[in-house]
Amino acid sequence: MIRRPPRSTQSRSSAASDVYKRQIEFKQTWRPFQLNPGMPPDGMDRQEYLISKFGSADAAKTIYDNIYDEGLLEGINFNFDSIQTTPNSFNSHRLLALAYKQGIQENVLDSLFESYFLNGEDIGDPNILLDIAIKHQIDAEDFKTYLSDQENIEPLANEEIEARKMGINSVPTFIVNKQIVINGAQTSENFDIIFKKLTNTIN
Repeated sequence: MIRRPPRSTQSRSSAASDVYKRQIEFKQTWRPFQLNPGMPPDGMDRQEYLISKFGSADAAKTIYDNIYDEGLLEGINFNFDSIQTTPNSFNSHRLLALAYKQGIQENVLDSLFESYFLNGEDIGDPNILLDIAIKHQIDAEDFKTYLSDQENIEPLANEEIEARKMGINSVPTFIVNKQIVINGAQTSENFDIIFKKLTNTIN
């Protein structure tokens, strides 16, 4: 179970897991977790959000410049300057939950990351999410009905509550084999150590 890492961390975990695929069966599931559960439904102006979170525009720039540099090392050209709105991401988590049921969660996740981090799109906007759903052959009317259905909200909200009860309060957070909880972005080398220990335990 992995809770929303940046795409660079995802590629590092995937690179490490490739080494052990003959010894361990890997299955990644992306679970809902919002850093800002109180975010307004329409999101928040990006600069206003960054200043409120980091204290100043300069402090935010320093942090995101570091993330940008890390992304380049993984072949990812983050386009943070294009982001105008920090979204309420709950509906994007609902799309991921639907994609999981259809066996396309990983591909939909890639599109969500690309939409937000590379194109600066508001992934809280139902129209943006509809475009992503259609791109992955999810029927448009089915998705609209899904978003309007209030019954699928509570299970996801409960998952997030359970995550916070487990002490999860940041992203990325990795839960490996329901045993190991790892907070924060990791290098491929760290994942290699974790998977090696897991392999030795299983064997």
